[in-house]
Amino acid sequence: MLLRFFTAPPDYPLNRELIGFSWTGLAASLFSCIGTLAIGASTDWPEGRIITYSLLMTFYFILTQLHFIWPGAIRLRWRWMWLFLLLSGAVCVAMMAVSRNDTLQTIAFTVPLVWAGLALRPSRMLATMLLYAGLVPLGNLLAGNISPAAFLNPLFGHGLIMVLIFGFTRLYLGQAAAQDEVGRLAADLASQRDYLARLNDVTTRFTRDLNLPAVLEQVALAGHNLAQAAQVRIWLRDEGVAEGPLRLAAAVPPAQAESPQVAGTLLLPLWVKDREIGLIELFPPEQASTSTDALQLQPFANASAVAIANARLYEQARLTATLAERNRLARDLHDTIAQGLAAITMQLESAVKNLERDPPRARARVERAHELARETLQDVRRSVWDLAAPLVGGQALVETLAEQVAQFGQRSGIPASYQHRGPLPTLDTAAATQLVRIVQEALTNVEKHAHASAVEVCSESNPGGLRVQVRDNGVGFDITNNDETGGRNGQGFGLRSLHERARLAGGTLHVETRPGRGTTIIVDCRL
Repeated sequence: MLLRFFTAPPDYPLNRELIGFSWTGLAASLFSCIGTLAIGASTDWPEGRIITYSLLMTFYFILTQLHFIWPGAIRLRWRWMWLFLLLSGAVCVAMMAVSRNDTLQTIAFTVPLVWAGLALRPSRMLATMLLYAGLVPLGNLLAGNISPAAFLNPLFGHGLIMVLIFGFTRLYLGQAAAQDEVGRLAADLASQRDYLARLNDVTTRFTRDLNLPAVLEQVALAGHNLAQAAQVRIWLRDEGVAEGPLRLAAAVPPAQAESPQVAGTLLLPLWVKDREIGLIELFPPEQASTSTDALQLQPFANASAVAIANARLYEQARLTATLAERNRLARDLHDTIAQGLAAITMQLESAVKNLERDPPRARARVERAHELARETLQDVRRSVWDLAAPLVGGQALVETLAEQVAQFGQRSGIPASYQHRGPLPTLDTAAATQLVRIVQEALTNVEKHAHASAVEVCSESNPGGLRVQVRDNGVGFDITNNDETGGRNGQGFGLRSLHERARLAGGTLHVETRPGRGTTIIVDCRL
């Protein structure tokens, strides 16, 4: 028990500041021992006394200064502090008894005390101070000095020095602990700053894509990197079902569709407008995650929930646009191709009836059927052209629009021109495709309804956005009397579809038209 009392804690931190104390201790030891030896040699010490003191001094230096030769001596001294203090005190008493010097020699007692003050707890250090306060009078006693001053000086003079050493070491340890805490806080702050930077980068990437499978994959990869997880799985409920079952939507690395685990995993809820749409399940690499991990990763889960909700809304909007496009094509086929084929059938049936009794009339019916067939073929080609708009990227938008305008001019016979001003736009594929569809549908309306003699298409990009215009010199229409399905004369056909496509492209659509003054369709998109 007594030996453990004078032993340093095994986890005591060894830092570089101890080297400063080592040099101070070396200077104090040299001043005490070498100075005493020099004084003794100058006062005609016997040879045996000099040899004895030199051996004791050498042993003292090995005990207190060995770490300069072997750094592991510091850790060994920490582990066997009680033995170090016992041997150091004994050799100091022996040197004092041999030298009979109660001034310089007593400085040697301070070096072990400094090491004790750095290693031991306050209660153990106080016990060590009392022990060493008794060793100095013991050295005087063995040296033959039995005067009252030999016993009182250690109690007051050396006792004061020991108190100063105790206070100094306590102050140093407090500062060292404060520096360690500052370093830890700085490391935590740097870690938080790095995490926030990565989180900002992740959330920025979430906004670049609205495709739901791609967003889910990005969320899983981001969670895998942020949490250093062995695996990340994303579970979603069916849209519009608050308490429905969870289904596996994405996993990195890929995993089988099982139910989410609880033990050994971290579950982050995905909340959107006070409704839980799913979970992010993280498998830590080594041990179960703590509540601190969940608190730190929850902003990532919140950003992921918003990204998933936006992707779902985009998917719904795209489905709505697809259904609207199908309905428009169905109406178009019914109003043009189906009616044209019905008219051809009626003309041919009438020609068959008049073939024997009225050949000229039958011939006129056949010629009319042929004319209707050509018109219907034009309608078929126009419908196929509407469906054939390709998926394009932002860099290829200008080239694609130029090709579309050229094809329109060749097919319709209406002079058409295209011009682009500014740098190439930087739109994603979805937005660029919607713009191509808008221009194509606007040109189709010009061909079918505007009775125009010229069409101008232009695009202009700047750092703020992209503007696309389709202008014709046709008959125009009264937009205030236009309904969303074609207006009085069909010239406003598809305005709802155009507005929806502009919204999906991240922009707005504006129509400028007056009867007899042509029509201009303007789309503004943010870059």
